[in-house]
Amino acid sequence: MAATDGKKFLRKPNDDGVSVYTHLTEVLASLLAQKPENALDMLEGVSLACKQKHYAVSTTVVPDVPPEQPLPPSAAEASVSAWHAATAALLAPKTGEEEPAELTPNDVPAERSLFECAGVGLGKEETYRVYASLLSLQQTKALATVRFFGKVLGTEKDYYVAEATYTDPPAPPEEEPPAPPGAPPEEPGVGCNTFVYFVANDPAGEWTVLPDVTPHMIVSSKPIHKYLTGDLSADVRAYPPFPGKEKEYLRTLIARIAQATTLTASSMFVMEAEAEAGAMPMPNESEEYAPPPASAVQWCTRYYGILDIGRTTNLPPPDDEEEAAALPKPQDLITPLTAVSEDEWSTAVYTHGGPPVAVARSAAWPGAYCAYSLAGKAATVASLYIGYGTPALKSQFVMMAPPPFQMEPEELVEQADMPLEEENAAFLEAETAKLAEEAANMEDPPEE
Repeated sequence: MAATDGKKFLRKPNDDGVSVYTHLTEVLASLLAQKPENALDMLEGVSLACKQKHYAVSTTVVPDVPPEQPLPPSAAEASVSAWHAATAALLAPKTGEEEPAELTPNDVPAERSLFECAGVGLGKEETYRVYASLLSLQQTKALATVRFFGKVLGTEKDYYVAEATYTDPPAPPEEEPPAPPGAPPEEPGVGCNTFVYFVANDPAGEWTVLPDVTPHMIVSSKPIHKYLTGDLSADVRAYPPFPGKEKEYLRTLIARIAQATTLTASSMFVMEAEAEAGAMPMPNESEEYAPPPASAVQWCTRYYGILDIGRTTNLPPPDDEEEAAALPKPQDLITPLTAVSEDEWSTAVYTHGGPPVAVARSAAWPGAYCAYSLAGKAATVASLYIGYGTPALKSQFVMMAPPPFQMEPEELVEQADMPLEEENAAFLEAETAKLAEEAANMEDPPEE
């Protein structure tokens, strides 16, 4: 009974009318007809050939393709997708709203092509992200001007820095902060506080405005030589101690770098004849002025340098002549439009198939570059900083030593005790004089 059921199972045909029994019969018949020496090795091949005889392409049913299940995006991909969506919304034309004022940041992609000749700068994608982010920053904060200052590198995160000026400066706080030690700070829009600076760890993130810098912060930062962490709220662990967090320390470094490494062509700006101390040079609008070619450009400083007191200008003398004479002699101003020194700057001219580009590289602040190009009659000058925010040292850095220990006081000299009789006599004399003084000050009793 079991053999009959097994044979019935082997004779069960499939959709093409072929069963296991008929297939085995056909395979054995083929082997008996050929009688090869390696019949066992040819068994699988003969079986496959017999199956192909009964295969018809027209009868094959192709199953439907299963729906694709996309993998969940990673955190990095989600962040990039969100940034692209925000950028697309920013660049899309707005409808139903008043058109904002035409505000455009500096052409960051064009400036990138200038510094690319010297092999410095950001990549194309990163440059576009920075430019789109600056455009958003300018429209959000209603900035009159904004340019990409550079990128300050940190141990954990980097800082993208934007240099800007307000269309309408924000109102000062109602409560005046306590005056910092040292020289009085320069007012907003003057000297080291000429511009306001925004920083962000990523162009797709939020921009944070940095506080104004004070002379005390600048003077305190000069003996310090350390890297930034990328966290604005981090402590500045250094000696001597710095008066503030990393936010203030970063703003101080930016002020020192900007005042020392922003250059221009010597003939592009002129100083007015009757300009007061601290006045900035003005663009050369003379009809005879013609921008020099890149091969003949003469580099000079653009801003005032920082004095030893932490300001770009000296304090006004006091009205009292004696007090003024007691003060130290004011330091000579480090005026703008001063020719750069060959010891602090190296210059070169690059040709890349377009107009020549003159590039100046700072030796005092590694990572600071200035570029100049003349296309037709339009001259372009750009500055860029990409570095760790540390100046070059002429010798190995040595941290300032702590103040000297307090000296031991002088040893006390023992004195001989006064004899008891003399001590009692002196006490009696003092008490008698005290009673006599009180009696003299008493009023006379009234007469009856």
